[in-house]
Amino acid sequence: MSSTPAPQTPRKRRARGSISAAEILAGAYDLASEESLEALSMPRLAQRLDVGVTSIYWYFRSKDELLDTLAERAMAEFDRRIDIPEDLPWDEYLRRYFRSQRRMFREHELLCDLIVLRSSGTPEANRLSAERIDRVLQLLVTAGFPPDVAMNAYAALSVFTRGSAALARIADDGAAEPELPAGPFEETPRLRVLGQLDRPQLLAMTGDEEFEFGLENTLRGLRAHLQELQAGQPRPRVAAR
Repeated sequence: MSSTPAPQTPRKRRARGSISAAEILAGAYDLASEESLEALSMPRLAQRLDVGVTSIYWYFRSKDELLDTLAERAMAEFDRRIDIPEDLPWDEYLRRYFRSQRRMFREHELLCDLIVLRSSGTPEANRLSAERIDRVLQLLVTAGFPPDVAMNAYAALSVFTRGSAALARIADDGAAEPELPAGPFEETPRLRVLGQLDRPQLLAMTGDEEFEFGLENTLRGLRAHLQELQAGQPRPRVAAR
């Protein structure tokens, strides 16, 4: 005669007030890292932490507020991970700086999701971002770039780097990589050049080779521009908006 299994005792929740905001943030960060930012919800997080949902809402009034605070934590972690000697030549510093950014966003998907794909714009996140950018701008100004040119140089490389990481992240998330139409390239005149490439299927343009090409040629252009400035040549006029 088979014995009837004893009923399981429900797991007891933690007492109200026994959890802190730091524990909630750590749990949310771990949950989003293990699964995804989309999988993070207040009920899922409460279950993971063995608390009632109201215990989380006591500290964070909404999921958006929780995500904003997570983005601030991600920005602080991002800053800690970028450790580049500031005594390098300006172009080598930029090379390592933006390579590190892209590598970090590719290796740590949650950082990319929180910083690139979901920019919080909170005062604390803005402060951290401004301090990091200003450190780079000081190096460029010391090298001889006027402040506005230094800012434009940083913006160009930052947008390029974050865009490359974001497109790669979206592709990693399940989007099919675009491919060229089947058939001989000779029958499609507009694809004759693509047909000569070794990787004609990589239309997403998010690989290391594409990134390095853009990074190195942007640095090359900045070096030439700095030489022109030092030679006293007039700066190119910016088209009026």
